[in-house]
Amino acid sequence: ECSFVLTDIADFTMLVEQSDPTRIVTLLNGYLEGMTRIALEHGGTIDKITGDAFAVMFSAPVPQIDHAQRAVACALAIDHFAVHFAEQQRRAGVPLGETRIGVNSGEVIVGNVGSQSQFDYRALGDAINTASRLEGANRHIGTRISVGQATVERCASFVGRSIGTLMLKGKSSSVVAFEPTPAALQTSPFYAQYEAAFRLLAAEDPSAHTAFEALRREVPKDPLVCFYLERLNRGVTGTIIRLDEK
Repeated sequence: ECSFVLTDIADFTMLVEQSDPTRIVTLLNGYLEGMTRIALEHGGTIDKITGDAFAVMFSAPVPQIDHAQRAVACALAIDHFAVHFAEQQRRAGVPLGETRIGVNSGEVIVGNVGSQSQFDYRALGDAINTASRLEGANRHIGTRISVGQATVERCASFVGRSIGTLMLKGKSSSVVAFEPTPAALQTSPFYAQYEAAFRLLAAEDPSAHTAFEALRREVPKDPLVCFYLERLNRGVTGTIIRLDEK
């Protein structure tokens, strides 16, 4: 049983196509250096690096009883680093996109996979595939971090808010997802107000529309508030989110 943190930079392929190769390599090396440092500080194992995509595994090869908690803490630290790194690049004239993060836990097969001449130590299974789908779901919802319920249930002290029930492309079952709250914001009353509005929405209570309008007046650019209010304005109720793309 492991936990996984998977990340990807929005629109990075487009940036590569439009930028000087030397500058891109320097940027990517600096980014991955920071990501690797954070992963190792939290006791993670680098599962793989493919271009700008970065995957971290917890509880393998050495079991970690708190692997889910480590994964969430790692995701928050990566998000903090990535936001500041992107801001630095933009000030330097490089339009680096935001880093999207998916976190999930579950049973997987872990071992050396490959050919006689080359192999990788890696994980295979639905838990890591779902983490990848959760990372991609951020693009449609507007969030930066999506954590699966399987991880939240294994955390001793998860603090976050509900995203919704995601019907992910390529999966037959739904995934309940959450957004972890950074430590600096955990005492903000806004998140309790959001959860109250979310419960109204889940119950398809007509007053949910008023509740989300009030939240947007308080925090106009909050991604989940904007996402659900846009749906409500189209007459879509409930908290089930169907995603037809990865």
